[in-house]
Amino acid sequence: MHLVHIARPPRPPHASPVDARPSEPADCIRSFVFWANLAAQEASGDAAASTSPGRVVQRLQGSSESQTHLFAVVDGDSTLGEVSELGLPLIPAVEPSPELDYLGFIHLSLPLLEERETAEIECVLCDLPLPGQELEEEGQKVAEWMGIKALELARKLGRTIAHVGLLHPPGTDPDYDVMGSVYRQLGFKHRHAEHQLVMDIPESPVAALLPAGITSQAWADYDIPESHLDEVMRLLTLASQDAETGDLTVEPIVWTRTRLREAHSRLRSRRGHTLLIALTSEEGKILALAEVARHEDANPEVAEWTLTVTDRPHRRRGLAQLAKLTALHAVARHWPQVRRCYGSVADKDEAMNAIYRRLGARELSRSCAWELRLRD
Repeated sequence: MHLVHIARPPRPPHASPVDARPSEPADCIRSFVFWANLAAQEASGDAAASTSPGRVVQRLQGSSESQTHLFAVVDGDSTLGEVSELGLPLIPAVEPSPELDYLGFIHLSLPLLEERETAEIECVLCDLPLPGQELEEEGQKVAEWMGIKALELARKLGRTIAHVGLLHPPGTDPDYDVMGSVYRQLGFKHRHAEHQLVMDIPESPVAALLPAGITSQAWADYDIPESHLDEVMRLLTLASQDAETGDLTVEPIVWTRTRLREAHSRLRSRRGHTLLIALTSEEGKILALAEVARHEDANPEVAEWTLTVTDRPHRRRGLAQLAKLTALHAVARHWPQVRRCYGSVADKDEAMNAIYRRLGARELSRSCAWELRLRD
């Protein structure tokens, strides 16, 4: 049993970021996606809880915000070939690639702007047991070995805080995930809890009845008027500052024009789309924002809530719910094929949970975040 490092794929040419697609994902990427999707779908009971090989390849290309590493746990003798900067055998993320016997995968995401001491870890085990069944002894050894190696890699990459997330069906505990007990034994502490929701979008949703003096605007793919840019950035930063993150060690995201331009560029290169809805006053001030997103490579009937924020002086007036209702109406107009919208909300966020209940959202799964401070 040994680790191999999956190489960072080349970025698409600058000249054609919209049309450039990554080369065919390698077998290692397809295997990682298969087992990661299987675990997520079993926990949520929903086939939409999945990613695609192309999106994984794009994440491995990295950005100014984060750097991603993917490692495979391989059975058998050491893999021969080029060696990575971490001293591990290197295999390509795109075809052609060797056929190996994969036992699991370690996915590490390293934030580059905020939380530069943190490594976000995901360990994916192959050949998962059926729900409710015990992991066999050999599989348990692989899981424990993978957890230890993930922390070693985080240290090698200069991080001093490790975060992991676990997904499980409602009514079960984190040990539903076979890695749960492994993380507990390694010293991780539970710091935050959320649940995942879905709501249906009718073909012709009723438009929100806005109070007198309040109007709405919809901006697709960050096409925000110059007159509103500064306000949007302030509210995006405010959303991060006020987000419920339990006891996790996190830093708020500070939005700037440069960051917004880079986010727009990544959105285009990854073939993603957003709708940003703003509720504005008679004076043209933004009172609340809501955002939904979708990806061309994903299920065309699916969108995701990515943001809801109300400016502090205007809270407790029902504006967040009105912004969400307006966003659903905009989705039906701009993306008529979308039929479901997914979201995640902190257990302790009573206001947002109440909004989702009134919108008819139903719970799919629960998740918890764990933290460990790394020491030599």
